[in-house]
Amino acid sequence: PTGKSPLPGLIIHLIISVIVIIAPPQNIAYPFILDVEGYPQQIINFFIVIGLFYLRWKKPDAVWPFRVWWPLTVFFLAAAAFLLVILFLKPANGVGDTPPLPYYLYCLIGIAIMFAGVLYWSAWQIILPKVFGYELVPRKERLDDGTVVTVVS
Repeated sequence: PTGKSPLPGLIIHLIISVIVIIAPPQNIAYPFILDVEGYPQQIINFFIVIGLFYLRWKKPDAVWPFRVWWPLTVFFLAAAAFLLVILFLKPANGVGDTPPLPYYLYCLIGIAIMFAGVLYWSAWQIILPKVFGYELVPRKERLDDGTVVTVVS
């Protein structure tokens, strides 16, 4: 109603959630949903730490409200990288935590969902403006609580 809710994103999330709930056998649906959510979260965590390293390297003298202790950051990056790789290695018993589904399936589905998000963003930000000849212009707006957000129109 206000035009400020992310309705398209919520609808996409709803569709994917319904498919994930209905598609696998019912006794493994919940662990599977947790696994499908967990792997993309590790990808995001990995890139957040990479971004932190990048910002520290490019803007070493910037004023930050909080500085992360370097050994903790390196450990977090190593843990995220380990979890991204280890989940593709076959378990010792050959079965993951959601049998009869393959142990690597949730990783692939998580990557596919993230890739679909990149395609959606590319269509909305790059392809559609070129095809229909319009430009998306970002502008800053201040909310009632003082938060500054960027609105694209």
